[in-house]
Amino acid sequence: MHKASYALFALPLMLLASMAQAQTAGTITFNANQTTATGSLTPVLTWSTTPVASSCTASGAWSGTKFASGTETLAAITSSKSYTLTCTWGGGSATINWTAPTRNTDGSSLTNLAGFKVAYGTSSSSLNNVQSVSDPRATSATIAALAQGTWYFAVRAVNSTGAESDNSPVAQKSIAGATAAKTVNITINPGTTPPPPPTTTLKTTSTRVYEVVFVNSVRSRGQQVGTIAIGKPCDPTYQLVSGSSYYAVNKADVRFSRTAKSQHVIARCAKS
Repeated sequence: MHKASYALFALPLMLLASMAQAQTAGTITFNANQTTATGSLTPVLTWSTTPVASSCTASGAWSGTKFASGTETLAAITSSKSYTLTCTWGGGSATINWTAPTRNTDGSSLTNLAGFKVAYGTSSSSLNNVQSVSDPRATSATIAALAQGTWYFAVRAVNSTGAESDNSPVAQKSIAGATAAKTVNITINPGTTPPPPPTTTLKTTSTRVYEVVFVNSVRSRGQQVGTIAIGKPCDPTYQLVSGSSYYAVNKADVRFSRTAKSQHVIARCAKS
């Protein structure tokens, strides 16, 4: 049995003259449950890729490797954030060209060439994938669905008895992947701060000011000693007696008509 020869290959397999067809980027559909909110929001991100991407990676306000499609609920946010998803389509194809052998290793004419086998892999020493070409007149073959990276190729001739030649010299080709990215922006508007509750203060409701006298050791209202404008502050810590509407007022706010004998002077007050 004669072994098919590659002795007549003038070049080390014309593979590298072929074109590696670059993968084109697919489409990313990427959405959030809301893109604006007031105060805070719990983002729910949903995405898909067409065709299905080889891999996806998150960046921005989220991170990590993601599936080609999915839904993810994130932690609540209180400020504006941006979420980016970058996906890669790492496939392509390579066209291999060769010149068919015409003689066997003993120098006789090769008359029973039946086809070829293209062996390929991601290592020059491990061409574990094989694509058969059954046409003996073929001088090229296209290997499809190659992932991103460097691939190595060799061709073997096959005769009608199934005998195969040695591999041709190994050639290599880099397959470039394609990427696309999409960003979702979520805007958080500051919430409205409620106004502080109104402060309750004691203010004068009458213009008359009285001195304080003690009757049987109990504070009592004495004679009028002056006047005060309505709306002046009263001292809530000094009440004439429990339940009384009379409280101490600031002497500086009083227009005295006579000298007060008591340390404190009082006026009728109410909360406002």
